[in-house]
Amino acid sequence: MHRSIRYAVALLVGIGLAAIAGVVSDTHGLSLLSVAVVYSATTALVLAHRGTWADLSSRTTESSRKLGAVGGGVGAFAGSTLLQVSIPVGVTGLGLYLFGMAVTVADVSPVADG
Repeated sequence: MHRSIRYAVALLVGIGLAAIAGVVSDTHGLSLLSVAVVYSATTALVLAHRGTWADLSSRTTESSRKLGAVGGGVGAFAGSTLLQVSIPVGVTGLGLYLFGMAVTVADVSPVADG
């Protein structure tokens, strides 16, 4: 995917999720801006390294499944706790969780396309 298209899609995803979080929570301000920033960066990284992301996601060894279960449990607990604070904060927390995974995938990815 060409870099400019990837960034345009990433901006649309970030702004779209921020708009949805704003409508659902009736909130505005910095917490919604953080949703847009986190999800735009995460989407750009995932799209740039989608091949490596798919390869790593399809691993079926027992250690990979255990690591996925632990990560999913921690993410679910933290996400549900942050959603108690506010919807934009919870959505940003989930986005930071995904951003951490995307940065890790980008780090082990041999080459970014585009």
